[in-house]
Amino acid sequence: MKASKTTNTTMKQAIAFLILTVTLFSCNDLLDIDAENSLSGDVLTDQASIEKALNGAYYNLFGMNDGADGGELLGGDFKLIATLLTRQVNLEVSWDETNAPGYEDFVRKSILKTNIRVEANWRRGYETINIVNDILANLDNVSDANARARIEGEALAIRGILYFEMVRLWGPQYDGTANDPAIPLITEPITSVDDIGTPVKATVSAVYTQVEADLAAASAALQPLGTNNNRISYYACQAYLAKVAMQKNSYTEAEGFLNNVIGGPFTLEDRPFEAFANASNSSGDILGVQQTASSNTGVNTTGLSAFFSSFNDFGSTFRIQPTSLNSTFLANNPRFSDADHRANIDSVSNSADEVDSLYYLDKVNTNSISSSKYLRSTDVIPLIRLAEMYLDRAESIFEQDPFTIDPAALSDLNEIRTRAGLSELFVADFAGDADRFYDSIIVERNRELLYEGVIFHDLKRQAANGLSVRITNSNLDPLDDRFILPIPQSECDASPGLCD
Repeated sequence: MKASKTTNTTMKQAIAFLILTVTLFSCNDLLDIDAENSLSGDVLTDQASIEKALNGAYYNLFGMNDGADGGELLGGDFKLIATLLTRQVNLEVSWDETNAPGYEDFVRKSILKTNIRVEANWRRGYETINIVNDILANLDNVSDANARARIEGEALAIRGILYFEMVRLWGPQYDGTANDPAIPLITEPITSVDDIGTPVKATVSAVYTQVEADLAAASAALQPLGTNNNRISYYACQAYLAKVAMQKNSYTEAEGFLNNVIGGPFTLEDRPFEAFANASNSSGDILGVQQTASSNTGVNTTGLSAFFSSFNDFGSTFRIQPTSLNSTFLANNPRFSDADHRANIDSVSNSADEVDSLYYLDKVNTNSISSSKYLRSTDVIPLIRLAEMYLDRAESIFEQDPFTIDPAALSDLNEIRTRAGLSELFVADFAGDADRFYDSIIVERNRELLYEGVIFHDLKRQAANGLSVRITNSNLDPLDDRFILPIPQSECDASPGLCD
C-alpha cells in the first residue's frame, strides 16, 4: 500500500532501506534526486543507464567497500557473521573488537537491534533490491532483445540471491509450513516518496517462493550465456537453487540442480590450496567476487583479508585457538587427520605471496593462528565452489535414502577426500552403518567449508530435519531465536509493528 501525500516527511526519511543512497562506481548522478518528491527520477531510459545501474547492483551485492558502515553482503559480512555465529569466543576463536567493532555480538550470541553491522547490511541489501526492481521495471527501454534477456536474468538473480541470503539470516529456518513472518518482500521499485508505505513482513514461505521464481527465471534467461564472463551465470543460479532446496530439505530437487552444475565446465583444483588466493577465478569457481587494488571489499582494516589473515596492518582480527581444530569436545570442529593437506599450519611464510598450503597460518602470536583462505584484498573471494557442490550432492543423495550407502554419494565424497590427501573410502569401510557414512559427509563439509559462511546454515537446516545438532559447545540450539538477526532499531522506530 502506498503512503498518502500527508505521510510525515521524517517518517519517510527514517525508512532507511527504501531510500537510495548508493554510490554506483562513483556514478552518483545515476541515482541523484531529480525533484523534491523523487528518489531516483526517470533515469533508466536506455540500455546504457540500465547497464550502469546493474553494475551498481553487482558492486553492492559483492560488497565492494562503501565506507565504514557500507555493509559487505556476499563478499564479507554474510560470510563473516555466519562464521562467528557458529564459533564460541575464547574456546574456539577470539575477536579483536577494538579494530573491528560491531562483530563480537555475533561471537557472544547477543545481537542488539542497534548493532552497526546488522543495520549496514540490512540497509545495503534493500538498497540493492530496489535498484534491481527499478531495472526490471524499465526493461522495455532496452531495445536489443539479447541484452534485455541478459539484464533481466542478472537482475532477477541478484534479487533472488539477496532475498535468500537475507531470509536465512533475518528469518526463521524453513520448516515445511514456513508460515512464520520473516522480512519485507518488495518487488516493485521505490522511485518517489509517495511510493513509500509501511513495510510488512512476508512469511518465510512467501520469500522462498519469490526466491525460487527469480532464480528459475534467471536460469532460463542466462543459460545460453554459459559462464557469463565472471558475472552471475546459469550455473550460479542452479547452484543457488540447489542451496534453496537443501535449506528446505528437498533433496531430490537439490540433486537435479547439482547435476546441472557439476556437469558444467568446471573442474576441481588439483590441490585444496589452489581454490583460494587467486587473482582470477580458479577452475572450480562457479561464482566469485573479482577484487582489484581499487575495487575490493576492504583492505588493511576491513574486509575478509584483514579480518581472517595475518598479513595486514593489525594482524588477524579473527584468531583461531589451535586446540579447537581437532578437539573432540567442541561442536562443529573439522577434526582433521595428520594426512589432510588442509590441516597444514604455515609458520614459515612471511608474506601472502609465499603461502602455499591451506588452511591456517601461525603468524599472529604463540597462542592462536589465523585462516589463510583470504590472504589479499586483490584476490578473488570464492562464493560458490565446485567442491561444495560435490559435498552437497553427496548429502542430497544420502538424504533420499538415509539407510543406504549409495556408491554415487560415496564417489562425490571421495572427490573431496582424495584431493586433500586422504585415502579413498569404500562401502565396506562402513560395515553397513549408514549413520557413520553420513557423519563422514558432515565432517568433510566442516573440513572443506570452514570459514566460508556455510556451516551455520547447515546446522539450521539439519536441526529442522530432526537431527540433534548444536552451535558451539554450549548446547545452543541453532533454531533458537538468538540466531535470527534482529531488524535494525532504526526500522523499528520508523515502522511501528514491523518488529513486533
